[in-house]
Amino acid sequence: MWNMSLHDLIISIIVAAVVIGVFTIVVFVIAKKSGQKLEELLAGIPEELQEQLKVENFQPMDGAGIKCATRGLVGAVETKGETTKVRLVFYNAARDAFYDTTTKIRTSEFVGKGYKLHDMIPCEMKYDKEYHIHEFRKIM
Repeated sequence: MWNMSLHDLIISIIVAAVVIGVFTIVVFVIAKKSGQKLEELLAGIPEELQEQLKVENFQPMDGAGIKCATRGLVGAVETKGETTKVRLVFYNAARDAFYDTTTKIRTSEFVGKGYKLHDMIPCEMKYDKEYHIHEFRKIM
């Protein structure tokens, strides 16, 4: 590599720049799509429920270290047979922003607990010290 001609070095730099540029564009497109999907989801949620979500607290769970409990808002539900895909919305007060996550639960368990669209349901979270956010673990 160190015995490259100046021409080869310039071509290598250009190729590397193109690859990095394409990767960056792909990342931005994916992030923008994800943001648009969250905006669409929030548009379908009444303002009073969004405000209620903002005041939800994270309560430490006994003897569980950095785990805690909170309630998430059921933003979307998609049932296919015995599996229900649930899109939960949470609020990050430190960043003053909503975020969502998708999880799967057995349809019988979801229906058995009486959960439905726009319900606030109990969830187990884990605090991520590196990013200062609470990550969803499971529906309780």
